[in-house]
Amino acid sequence: MKIADYKKIIDISHIIDKDTACFPGDIRFSHEIRVSFADSNVINLTSFTMSPHLGTHADSPVHIKGSLETSTQDHATDTTAGDMPLEPFIGSCVVFDLTSDLPNPGAITREMIEEKATRAKNEGIKRILFRTEQKVEREKFKDDYSYIGQDAATLLGQLGFVLVGLDTPSVDHIRAKDLMTHKILDQYALSWLENLDLTNAKPDTTYYLFAPPLKFSQLEASPVRAVLLEF
Repeated sequence: MKIADYKKIIDISHIIDKDTACFPGDIRFSHEIRVSFADSNVINLTSFTMSPHLGTHADSPVHIKGSLETSTQDHATDTTAGDMPLEPFIGSCVVFDLTSDLPNPGAITREMIEEKATRAKNEGIKRILFRTEQKVEREKFKDDYSYIGQDAATLLGQLGFVLVGLDTPSVDHIRAKDLMTHKILDQYALSWLENLDLTNAKPDTTYYLFAPPLKFSQLEASPVRAVLLEF
C-alpha cells in the first residue's frame, strides 16, 4: 500500500457547529466574531469555546488519571493531548461493521470481534474502527449508544492493537462510573477515537487512517479531523 496510490478520501469526522450534540453537562460550540471583514475591510477574526470532547476526538490518558495542574512530563501517568504519540493515529486500519451484531445499542463483546480482530492482527493491521450505527445524527445525543465491553477492550490489548475507534460518544457506557474500558485501553497503551462517522466506510475494508490530535499541552482530549484513504 503506497500513500500516493489512494483513490479516495473519506471524511469520518463530525461537523462542529452550534448544533453539534455534546455529552450531557459538557460545553457546546460557540463562537464570536472579533473582527469582521465588513468592518475592517481587511480580515475576519473569530474566537471559539467548546469542550475538547465535542465531535470527533481523541482522549488522552490524563482524562482518566493524573493531574492537569502539574507537569505532563511523566508520560506513564498523565499524558495530555499534546504529548500523545502520533503513530497510533496514522496508519493502516480496518473498519468492522457491527450494525447487524448490535440490533439494539449495547456492548461490543469479545465474542463479536475475536475472529475478525485476530485475522486483522495476523495481517499486520494495528488499528480497528467499529461501525455500530446505520445513521449518525450529530445534532442529537443518544444515551443508549453502543460501547466497547471490557472483555473486548482486553482482547484488543492482548492482540497488540495500538488504536480503536467507534461512532458513538464514548468507549464506556454512559452510566459507567469507573470508566473501566477507558482504563483497560490505557493499561495496554491503546489510543482511542470517539464520535466517528463511519457511514461512508465499507465494512471489513482496510484503509489508511489519518487522525492525529492537536498539540494541546494542557488539555485531556483533542478534536481530530479523521479521514480514511481508500485504495
